[in-house]
Amino acid sequence: MSTLPRLFTALWPPAEALSGLAGELAEDPDWPPEGWRPIPTARWHVTLRFYGEAEPGVLARRLESRASGLPAPWLRLAGAVSLPRVASVAVHPYAESDAAALAALVRAAGGDPTDFGVHLAVARTARRDDAPPPAGPLARYRGPRWRSPEVCLVRSQPMSSGTRYTVLHRVPLSERAGPANQPRPTDASPVPRPRSGRNGDRRPGAGLAGAGRRQRVDNAW
Repeated sequence: MSTLPRLFTALWPPAEALSGLAGELAEDPDWPPEGWRPIPTARWHVTLRFYGEAEPGVLARRLESRASGLPAPWLRLAGAVSLPRVASVAVHPYAESDAAALAALVRAAGGDPTDFGVHLAVARTARRDDAPPPAGPLARYRGPRWRSPEVCLVRSQPMSSGTRYTVLHRVPLSERAGPANQPRPTDASPVPRPRSGRNGDRRPGAGLAGAGRRQRVDNAW
């Protein structure tokens, strides 16, 4: 039996980026859908790469060497993503430079940006191949812009009370600005159309670089 921990690399949105979505879900009388289990807000994150059982020291050093100082992309939560047994909100880069910055983080984590679909999971169900309703608070939601100051290597540990996440290593990101003619994001700015594709529970799939299969994003526009 393996004694290695289950690991993944992720961005953790700041509290202000999650409070609006958490409030909207809490106020909706039909949330969560019947048969679905909400994921606690403290566990909401954006996975860049899931490794499974792996050696944390090796991955921590690799992430440090590849991701340290990379620019932190501006992102936004908006619109529902249909995935089997997972209710998720889509994660959108603000501009082309932010999509490129996010793709660089995926590569630094050991992933493939052309086969990556960005989402943040908020509920799960044990029903096989059951997808969340296409309408509802996730489809309506339009959140503020945000960026994470760091990328994290995280241990995933199944517990009787649910999965426990423990950050094992943090790599700081740069907040350097994009092109000089690019305005600072504001909440009034429109949400860009995503370049996304097939997605999965543990291994998000598809398309920061515009390649890959298509993922269904419900009512995001």
